Amino acid sequence: MPKYKLLIHRRVHKFLIESKNEKIKSQIKDAITKLEDYPLSLRELDVEKVKGLKNTFRIRVSIYRIVFYIDKTERTVYLTHTEIRKSVYKGLH
Repeated sequence: MPKYKLLIHRRVHKFLIESKNEKIKSQIKDAITKLEDYPLSLRELDVEKVKGLKNTFRIRVSIYRIVFYIDKTERTVYLTHTEIRKSVYKGLH
């Protein structure tokens, strides 16, 4: 099964560069890498649909959330946000 292409927003990239916690950074990078195997990777990741947004999901990594959008026709995963749970959902709606 062909892999999905990952497109990472600059705010996610910036988060990964500026994060001081190497353990969390590594867990987030692992989760992002596993998204290439969408939809098979959904079974091993803690993924939930984001209410009110079409084709938008979140992955839970400790207190952080990774928000992504799936475009099945282009076989692309768009990573849009990575933040602490409290603040990640404020900018989505």
